[in-house]
Amino acid sequence: MTFAPFILIVASLSVPFDGITVYNPNNGPNTNRTILINNDGDLLNEWIGADRISGTPYLLPGGELLRPCKASGKNGPAAGGRIQKFSYEGEVLWDFIFGDENNQPHHDICPMPNGNVLIVAWDKKTQAEGTAAGRQNLNTQIWPTQIVEVMQTGPTSGEIVWEWHLWDHIIQDISPSIPNYGVISQHPEKLDINKGGIMGGGGGGGPAGDWVHVNALDYHPELDQIVFSSNSLDEIFIIDHSISTEEAIGPAGDFLYRWGNPSNYERNGQHVLWNVHGVNWIDEGMPGENNLLLFNNGNDDNSSDLIEFIPPLAADGTYEINDDQPFDPLPGDYVFFYESNDFHGDHLGGVYRLPNGNTIATNGPGSEIRELDSNGQIVWQRFTQDPIMRAVKYPWSILDPPEENCTGDVNGDEVVNVIDLLGVIDAWGICDGCNADINEDGSVNVTDLLAVVGTWGPCQ
Repeated sequence: MTFAPFILIVASLSVPFDGITVYNPNNGPNTNRTILINNDGDLLNEWIGADRISGTPYLLPGGELLRPCKASGKNGPAAGGRIQKFSYEGEVLWDFIFGDENNQPHHDICPMPNGNVLIVAWDKKTQAEGTAAGRQNLNTQIWPTQIVEVMQTGPTSGEIVWEWHLWDHIIQDISPSIPNYGVISQHPEKLDINKGGIMGGGGGGGPAGDWVHVNALDYHPELDQIVFSSNSLDEIFIIDHSISTEEAIGPAGDFLYRWGNPSNYERNGQHVLWNVHGVNWIDEGMPGENNLLLFNNGNDDNSSDLIEFIPPLAADGTYEINDDQPFDPLPGDYVFFYESNDFHGDHLGGVYRLPNGNTIATNGPGSEIRELDSNGQIVWQRFTQDPIMRAVKYPWSILDPPEENCTGDVNGDEVVNVIDLLGVIDAWGICDGCNADINEDGSVNVTDLLAVVGTWGPCQ
């Protein structure tokens, strides 16, 4: 395999973050490869699989790799359905297939601190169901969004432990006879079913009837919230993960926050986001922690924007909004903003904050990764051989062996409690490789149950 030339640019006194960068080709002959490089562009590792990778790969503590792949029979470059986890040495630790004719994972996944994985997927509704829900002039099926949390239960198995469906949170103002009828401007917490186009031909890697086209998601463990971006609606959305699946069906599962295109909920304000790809919170401990950072692909001005802003978070975990006004921030009230005419991607892309305060961004179609200092000066640059979804840069310490969780901490939340006890009971029986098999004898039984009881309480 050959690699494109590496370019290092020092544009100020700032220096690039000394880390390692992981990415995978989105097009070309190497779409089954995930690539890891250092700042000099040297190939440190690569993971080769049988299937095309369909989104962003992520490193886990100890150098494990988690990546979404295209399952057999799924069409489109963003179609997924297969989650793979590898050791640094390339051993397959998990190979899980999720999805059927009514559920199609796509674009992105998100590893969680408890070891589970969030998956974004299309959620098929028939033309009749869409029309009955108030969608006008619908001439095809409609695929809204669902987000599911999956816990690994074995080398090739997983269990859905939480789920959220957009279809439970829609509104329309066309037909008073339909239960979801309401005044759109009075309900920014719901999505107008008649906003946003529907891709009739399966464009952008989606099925015929692709509606919202979510392309990125992230999880905030302290807030216990999920953020995701919608290419079709030019918005980002935040939902509550602390609620149960049953609660997520009702008002508790409505949007906590949305931003980018207030016309979607019929309030005045500037249409800021266009074809947005990539959104995430800045991790705690990093400059700008808890701010939101996103890649705004742009409309027709031949430039893409990197935007960091402070969301209007209240003390109770909700987001402030004034009557008849859109959610803040207003355009210009940004902590960090970067725009360049030579850094434009009409699709793909992403952006992340680094521990030293720099920002790494990916122009996917341009096959370019840029690292910027706080003044927007390029301090590191890499051109890849093929277009990529988004690159993620980590400190070298991500390769260090992780600290051992205390015995009995099945879900990895650093406390042994009833959740771990239930995890053992739920996995009872032959369960080679699952977290509940504490003594690793290939079976979950009373020995593992006693291990949980014997280490009850916070991990030390």
